[in-house]
Amino acid sequence: MYPKILLVLAGAVFLAYGVVCWVNPELPAEYAGLFIATHNGYAEIAAMYGGLQSSFGALLIVSALLKGYLRPGLWLILICIGTLAAARASVALSGLDSSFQVANSSLGIDVSSSFTSYTWGALAFEVFLAVWAGLALLKKS
Repeated sequence: MYPKILLVLAGAVFLAYGVVCWVNPELPAEYAGLFIATHNGYAEIAAMYGGLQSSFGALLIVSALLKGYLRPGLWLILICIGTLAAARASVALSGLDSSFQVANSSLGIDVSSSFTSYTWGALAFEVFLAVWAGLALLKKS
């Protein structure tokens, strides 16, 4: 039952966000800190954030409902969202500024980032989904 819940919840999130982004491409652009300079840019954001995400969400929901598609749906999450998280993490984590200071026998560690909560929230969501899908696949084998 848990794999179906994962597929339906993840599918609903991607489908809803995709539809909103399709209708209003400026929304994801603003969240991600992007500037849409041309009509081509609007089409690209609507297609990638709107069309692709809504179709991915619909596919996950269908995978939860149709017999025999549960494992393929979980594999889609693990591979697609896992690589999405890996790509986002490779940039976000390399952009961390850290410094270590030792003064008066105490170690001070300062970590800062120029990334916003949008990036960290998306990364956390993607890692959570990929790990959940991986665990569900391990349990199913």
